[in-house]
Amino acid sequence: MKTITWITPDYFLQVDLPVLLHLKKYFQLKWVVYAQPNSDKAKTAREYAQKHNIDITFFTIKGHRYSPLCYKQYCKQMQILKSLNSDIYYFNIIGFPYLLFAIKKYIPHNKVIMTMHHGKIHKGMQLRHLYKYYLKYLCRQDFHFQYFSESQAKYFSGNKEKCHIIPLALNDFGHSNKIPSPTSITFLSFGHIIETKNIGLLIRAAEDVKKCCKLPFKVRIVGHCRNWEPYQQLIKHPEIFDLHIKSIPDTDIPDLFATTHYLVLPYKSVTQSGPLRIAYGYNTPVIASDLEGFKESIINNVTGLLFKTDDVTSLASLMRNVIENPQTYNIIKSKQKEYINNNISEKVIINKYINMFNNII
Repeated sequence: MKTITWITPDYFLQVDLPVLLHLKKYFQLKWVVYAQPNSDKAKTAREYAQKHNIDITFFTIKGHRYSPLCYKQYCKQMQILKSLNSDIYYFNIIGFPYLLFAIKKYIPHNKVIMTMHHGKIHKGMQLRHLYKYYLKYLCRQDFHFQYFSESQAKYFSGNKEKCHIIPLALNDFGHSNKIPSPTSITFLSFGHIIETKNIGLLIRAAEDVKKCCKLPFKVRIVGHCRNWEPYQQLIKHPEIFDLHIKSIPDTDIPDLFATTHYLVLPYKSVTQSGPLRIAYGYNTPVIASDLEGFKESIINNVTGLLFKTDDVTSLASLMRNVIENPQTYNIIKSKQKEYINNNISEKVIINKYINMFNNII
């Protein structure tokens, strides 16, 4: 059985969890997780590995990730990985700025797969003016590369024969027996609240709907925010909002999505969306801005509904339409389920990984 050393950082843990237990049936896996040993992420990874009998090792980096001192630590760790002599080294980790050079020094290039969560730099990225040069340099390496969407892969400037595209697997946080309210449409915003996610647009749209629509509805906003006050000032009708401005445990996610009619993603920019993968996993219709990244992953009138980006009138009109036509929910829900089963189901995604690895080895 061919061996794969799979490297996951704590911030991409939920990307890999839906995949590893299935790949273990076809490959010998050695899982390396970058996480603090006593952290919740490490606990999740450790329990997952024990449950599915996966060989797991934890790596940590002392100091700030942008410190040059990190390079020596990465070199020692890559030496350990090299000694494993695996057939594939799958790096689902951001190598910026120092890890890449340690990989180049110790790991055979033809055995490396680098995941690429970004092809185009978006406004919310840290050090994006430097990161764009890093991406150009990275694409010139003699590695294999995996993108998660066509829209990002088109920015790849390297050897096209070594570029692979596999969509993100859907997340499953457990089952829920709950259902959405039969008398009121519920819209959900979920995830960390930052400027590029444009939650203010959703609040303003909801306020506009309230002025002209007499039917009941709720806008549920769930997520951590460093400065909620500017958003709070936009709220004039607090009775239509259900606010949970904090991070919630993963165990709350099933009920959260099961009781939601529509996940709303009013983003100004996007590469991949974690909440979108969760919504698809729970067969929750989506309302999103018509960004290029969303047009690829959200089929209008099939898996969700699109509105004009950063246009409060367009979003408000769409929200009002689904409130006044509640049958739209079940129509989209049914179409979405069929699309997911045929295109991005667990079986489809796993087969793509198996084919990619077998073609490389």
